[in-house]
Amino acid sequence: MTTTKKTQYHHGDLARALIDASLVLLSERGPEAISMREIARQAGVSHGAPAHHFGDKAGLFTAAAIDGQQLLAAALGQAIAGATGTEAQLKAAGEAYIRFAVGHPGQFNIMFQSEQIDRQNPDYKAAAETTRSHLEQCVATFLGDKAEQRHLSAVVTALWSQVHGFSCLWLAGNFGDPADEALLGQMLRDMLSSIIPQ
Repeated sequence: MTTTKKTQYHHGDLARALIDASLVLLSERGPEAISMREIARQAGVSHGAPAHHFGDKAGLFTAAAIDGQQLLAAALGQAIAGATGTEAQLKAAGEAYIRFAVGHPGQFNIMFQSEQIDRQNPDYKAAAETTRSHLEQCVATFLGDKAEQRHLSAVVTALWSQVHGFSCLWLAGNFGDPADEALLGQMLRDMLSSIIPQ
């Protein structure tokens, strides 16, 4: 008996298949242009499956955003743990953030879109907080006893904005294809020089 794609998914892996299908489509175009029916077709399941598992498109995109925040937090944690020295750790975190964006364009595209996801979802809030805590801890360690003086939250927000903006510009093809690695290195060096305690 031949098993079709629609009968290959069971329980939790159907949800995973739907998330993966949504990420494929998100990497090709914006969330507004994607329908639940298209996501089901991409996953090879019945058109009612996405609604059955996630309720609506916002529910599905929120699940994809939660997964993305968890992956990003893991990438940041691994990058920081693998670097020696506070400056190297901060650079590693910045590079890991950018490379996550470039490697997961569909997911990165949806993770911060408040109008498309439920940012009040407890799982989303917990995953996003883990991401931010990695950044805060890394910056605080780099600043040392200057952390309080330099208003840690403001510094983290400023650096996050730089790295996030750079990621968006890279994804939009503004730095060439592939992006100039030297430009990435220079941006990270300049980013650090702007907050080195005086």
